[in-house]
Amino acid sequence: MDNTEYVKIFWKYDLTDEPKVIIYEVDLNDNRYMLRMIDIYADRTCKNNDDPYRDVIEALPIETAEEINNGIWGEEIRACLIDKEEFEEIWNTHTYSGSFE
Repeated sequence: MDNTEYVKIFWKYDLTDEPKVIIYEVDLNDNRYMLRMIDIYADRTCKNNDDPYRDVIEALPIETAEEINNGIWGEEIRACLIDKEEFEEIWNTHTYSGSFE
């Protein structure tokens, strides 16, 4: 049984050097810590990260999409769940054709 969840985060701002969409692969067996993540920029450039806690001072688990949508990270952020196939497609092809909203 696959115990991962895929959370797609949409950021509503116009900073070109920051990702507009971030997708997290979350380990449900390890207190919702990230396994991998993808940053997607406004120009649709995708940056894969297979060690998302490498350069952080404190590792924090990822909240649920429901918690994020309830404003835990701020009103300019919303989230939804996606399936593993969508995550793997973006991860493997470095191509994002989805929405930024």
